Order: sequence, then structure tokens, then C-alpha cells
Amino acid sequence: MGRHIIKAGLAAGAALMLAGCGGGSDPVTGAGAGGGSEAGQGDGDGGASRTAALAQPGSLAVAFCQTVEDGTGGRSYQVILRSFAAKDGAFVGERATAMPPDAEPITGCDDDGPSYRVSTAFDKDLTLVAGLVNGDRAAAFDLATGREVGAPDPDSFTKRLDNGGVAFHPVTGRLWYDNGRIDDETTGALASRDPKGGLKTEENTPFEKIPDLLKQDGPTAETVLATDDIHAVAVPAGGIVATSSTNGGVRLSGVSPKGQNGIGAGVYLTDIATAGLDDENPTFCEPAFWRNATTLVCDFKQLTFSADYKKLLKTEDLVPENDRINGQPVLSPDGKSFAFLSRGEDRREGLFRGDFSGGAPVKITNVDPPVADEDNLRTTLIRWN
Repeated sequence: MGRHIIKAGLAAGAALMLAGCGGGSDPVTGAGAGGGSEAGQGDGDGGASRTAALAQPGSLAVAFCQTVEDGTGGRSYQVILRSFAAKDGAFVGERATAMPPDAEPITGCDDDGPSYRVSTAFDKDLTLVAGLVNGDRAAAFDLATGREVGAPDPDSFTKRLDNGGVAFHPVTGRLWYDNGRIDDETTGALASRDPKGGLKTEENTPFEKIPDLLKQDGPTAETVLATDDIHAVAVPAGGIVATSSTNGGVRLSGVSPKGQNGIGAGVYLTDIATAGLDDENPTFCEPAFWRNATTLVCDFKQLTFSADYKKLLKTEDLVPENDRINGQPVLSPDGKSFAFLSRGEDRREGLFRGDFSGGAPVKITNVDPPVADEDNLRTTLIRWN
């Protein structure tokens, strides 16, 4: 995946973060807020924000990842989650933790591009974050303590496969990862486990069975591809995925029963010719989600395809033309609305809610940075619970 952790000085960076947030299990406090959450963000709620469930139905979860440079080339990471009520922006709860000095969250931090999705980096209950230890071992970390859950026995004499990617399945909650290399030999296999149950719950999937997983259902396909560093969105039934195209528009791919050259889940994807996306007037957009089998939301455009996906039948704008900096939208559980982060001329981040009529979105609340380090802080909307 090309993701490397610079270990020198990481312990010092982690210590700085722990001091800044009062310890690995202590949320960042005293952050400013706006909208409906002004009275709740921070520690003025008697500590209730530290124990409230962040994945409550009808809430919007926002992730903050702070990268701390120690001055000698070392990095460490702090992960902060906050949830807000989608209806009125009321503050729901918060977790903040410093990652161990040898660990890095799998996505949502400094090296990620704009297409990197963060939804599979967190478990369905928003209590765990997926990451890599020493750059090559899949792991899950408790967001309340920062400690690894289901860690292998440190005293055992075993040889483990290296892992390049890791992701949480959004429905089952299992931790998926590629079982990539051993003695410099690539296997192409996948594995999954109960994150808290550890390696004794591990189940392996050989390379040739990956097409079955990609066609099983949308959440499974997206999870499997995320372990291969492919940040795609899949149709609800699986089998068809959308990714951004390097030459304009979006790329639709189907699952091939036989892998092409190479190793990894992505080699089973075969491009589908899509009219109207790569012509003289390409539609530039980053796939966000499928509303149904043929309707894709890409940034803030709704694209309707033919049943065979070879023709683009209709393109609709979901928000008015604007000069704001808008994050990727997420779909509401009932499929009728979407939410997104947006920044205007005052550079203040806000949560907005829109529908599919094309009207102007409505602001829910301000989302102010939890730490005074905006240059090293990445803010991402995870999902609408």
C-alpha cells in the first residue's frame, strides 16, 4: 500500500498527545462548537460524552485524525470521534485516544488522498479503529483506551503473514485484512476475525474465492476491496463497483471469474464501457454511494445508468453551484437524504443535510476542530448511523 510508519521518535510524539488529551482514554476537552451542539462539545456535560454511544441511530459521526511530528522524522497519531444528532445538530458524544507509538490508522490521516473512504476504518459501533502495527500487521484499537484488542501473544514463537490492508465489515463487524506475504512470497489470500476474539477466530479465504466475496453483497465487496487499498463503492447486491477514473469521470467495473495478472482483490475487476463519462465533456466526480442498483451519487451529482451499466441515461445536480469546499456526502439510513461537511469563506466547518430534490442544503451545526492544530488535522464525515 505504500504506507510506512517512521518509528524514530514515535514514543515522544505519543507522549505529547497523551499529555494534550489527559491520557489515552481521556477525550479532548474544551473545544468550541456551534449550532445545536454549542453547549455539549467538550467536558461540560459531567463526563457523559465519554460514555455515550457514538453510533446512536439518527446521528452523524465525524472523525478527526491529528498527525504529530516529533521534529526528527517520527510521527504519531491521535484519533477523535464526535457524533451529532442529524435532526438538530445536538452533541451526542466523543471519544479521543492516542494511537500506540508503533501504530497508524489505516485511513483518515495525513497520507490519504481525497478518494480514501474512512467508513471501513471503524467498526459498526464506533468503538474500534483499524490500523497497522509496524506497517505490516493488521490490528484493531479501542477508542476509549488506545489499546490493541485481540492482540497476539507477545511471547509466542510464530511467523505471521504480513498485512498490507485492513478494514471493518460494516454489517458483521469482523476485521478483514489481506494475508499478503511470507518469506517474500505473495499469497493474495484474505482473512477475517472477530477483532476482540483475536487470532483464534481467524478464518481464511484463498485468492480464487475472492470473486465470490465481491459478488456476495455491496458491504462485503467494499470491505474486501478496501483491504487491497481500493476505495470503491459497490451496488447493494454486489458485483458492480464504481471508482474514480484517472482520465475523467468514473469507472464502473464488474467482477471477473478469473483474475488478471497480479495478486489482490482488485485483479478480479474488469472495466465496463460506460458511455458519456470519458467523452469530450467528461463528468468529473468521486463516487460516494449507490442509491440503488443503477443510481450512483458521485460527489454531488446523481448518475443514472442503464441496467447493463453501458449507458449513462441521466445526470442531476444535487446541490446548487457554489464556491464552498465540500466533503463527500453520506446517505441517510432511509435513503431519502444525505449529509456532508462543508467549509465557506469563514473557513468554519459545518455539517449540512440535503435531499434529492436539488434544493439548497440546510446547515445542521458547526463542527469546530477539537485541537488547535488545523494544519495537521484531517476531518472526515464517517457515516449517518
